[in-house]
Amino acid sequence: MVYSWVQAVASAATSLIVEPPWKKRKPNPPPPQSFLSLPDVIILNCLARVSRSYYPKLSLVSKTFRSLILSIDLNHARFHHQTQEDIFYICLQLPDRPLPTWFTLWIKPDEEEVKKRSTFVQVPFSYNSREPSSYCTVGSDLYALRQSYPPSPSMFVRNKKSVVWRNAPNMTVPRAYPVACKLDGKIYVMGGCNDDKSKKSCWGEVFDTNTQTWETLPNPKAELRFSSMIRETGIIEGKIYVRSIDEIDSVYDPKTRKWDATEKALVDDSRSMVMVGDLYYSCRAKSCKWYDTNCDKWKLVKGLSSLNKSYCRRGLIETVEYCGKLLIIWDKFAQPRRYCHEKTICCALVAFEKRQNGQVWGKVEWSNAGLTVPSSYVYLRYLVNVL
Repeated sequence: MVYSWVQAVASAATSLIVEPPWKKRKPNPPPPQSFLSLPDVIILNCLARVSRSYYPKLSLVSKTFRSLILSIDLNHARFHHQTQEDIFYICLQLPDRPLPTWFTLWIKPDEEEVKKRSTFVQVPFSYNSREPSSYCTVGSDLYALRQSYPPSPSMFVRNKKSVVWRNAPNMTVPRAYPVACKLDGKIYVMGGCNDDKSKKSCWGEVFDTNTQTWETLPNPKAELRFSSMIRETGIIEGKIYVRSIDEIDSVYDPKTRKWDATEKALVDDSRSMVMVGDLYYSCRAKSCKWYDTNCDKWKLVKGLSSLNKSYCRRGLIETVEYCGKLLIIWDKFAQPRRYCHEKTICCALVAFEKRQNGQVWGKVEWSNAGLTVPSSYVYLRYLVNVL
């Protein structure tokens, strides 16, 4: 009886004993695994599925993110996953810089579509880490020329189904910021080299993609060799028109192998027409029109009256097909011209809809100022790369 009572007391006392805190403390759970602890190849595959618009912010997350975003491996991953995007560039000659400068259009991501804004940022930038290349497609091959300094004779080629570039035969002379165009399976390259008029120089040359050989073009006369920095080239009725930054342009006839001067109006008119979808559009001083093939007439695009007022009295710079829509670029003085030494480069993206009544309506998806530059700047050219 006594033993049972003692045992009960001992049991009660034991239950009242408080364990020290270090015995109650549970072991710390293992820290959650960081996203950055994953292999680089997995992070690259994730980044490849994200729009490039977010790259500037993602590059601030960590040094690892920034390094991967700036790497060529990310371009390869985007090619593999078919998530490439059109990257738009403009090339400007600024008065305080001896060399042309490339800017790329960055559309800032925003939750609301109507609040989207765009800006031109100088490359390299985390949105796009490399200066652009000019491309010419011949058959299933894509040829590329660097648009940078110092001059280089290099040209690269790859199959459109491959992401790996290989060296093509070098040009006869090194060139910086050359222009190129394709005609009858040949690639014509002009400008971008020092033009010493007292010596024989290679102002232009042509690459035969069948024989994989270069041939020097005859040099134009002194009055036509306006500048080593050319705006762009274009093909009109089998002839190559070369736009300059000077008062005259020139034209080269491959059949006669001769150069001649041409009026700027002829070249400018050919540039005013842009095909978006299956229709041609033309932006003029006061309107945007579309070409109706059924009645062979230009008709007014409806719904763009407010946009027309924005650039009708300004300098229309360029109209480009971009992502299946029309990108319009113009400039204006930042303040009244008399007191202003700066211009603002503006841009707008317009989508089109052809309605059952035979009319075409345009919708401005966004429109804003993108870059402030000295008023004496010179617009040179644009490029669209797929990255």
